[in-house]
Amino acid sequence: MNAIYELLQRYSLSFGLILSRLTGMMLIAPMFAGFSMPTEVLIVAVIALSYMCLPLVGATVPITLPLGTLVLSVLLNFIVGFYLGLIAYTMVGALYVGSEIFGIQSGFNVSGSLDPTVEESPLTSELLYIVGLYIFVSLKGHLLILKGVVDSTKIFPLVLTDLPFEKLEEGFFRVFLESFLFSLQIALPIIGLMFLINVLFGILSRLVPQMNVFMVAMPASTLIMFLLLVGMIPVWVELIARFMEKLEPYLVEFLGM
Repeated sequence: MNAIYELLQRYSLSFGLILSRLTGMMLIAPMFAGFSMPTEVLIVAVIALSYMCLPLVGATVPITLPLGTLVLSVLLNFIVGFYLGLIAYTMVGALYVGSEIFGIQSGFNVSGSLDPTVEESPLTSELLYIVGLYIFVSLKGHLLILKGVVDSTKIFPLVLTDLPFEKLEEGFFRVFLESFLFSLQIALPIIGLMFLINVLFGILSRLVPQMNVFMVAMPASTLIMFLLLVGMIPVWVELIARFMEKLEPYLVEFLGM
């Protein structure tokens, strides 16, 4: 009984601080946040992961830690975990943004532009996001984030009183900029092709005035877009895989600051 009480004294606060860091990560990281899993399952998962990470961290927090320091440490640990998850979410979310850009022009996402109250998810966005999430899991991105949470305790110990927010902001801005450029890289070729198709339909309307181009252009553009999506999937898989491979260097750079 005394041994159990001693273990609780040594590791209870460590477990709580690790739990706070993992909770911040799981609130936004791909494969965890927004996944079709019951909340109860996520709660059990974060508690189980915290328990498994406890011997890997190997840090003890004294039970006599002042209350103000404890509350601040909980908050800063949550921010560190949230930042790690945000890096991965930004990279995967770039696919959603890129597909949203060309989805409206193709006609698949036109319902959302005509009626912003529509809660249906755009087809192209969901397609690319699922492909990106599959590649993210295939490259073990979720395990990299969990490893980053454990390794981050070497740079940011469990008992925290301050964080280098300027460096964190600078690092995230670089990730955000590269993710935005990647979303444009995904969207611009299709936007350019759709622009050429619209120009061809405009020329056709001048050559054949009797034809109702508006009634022909929308279904034709949707059909061309559907065939293009099917043909671009292998190319997108290669591009997304190369981009997702940058996650580990980003985490290494964050852990080495």
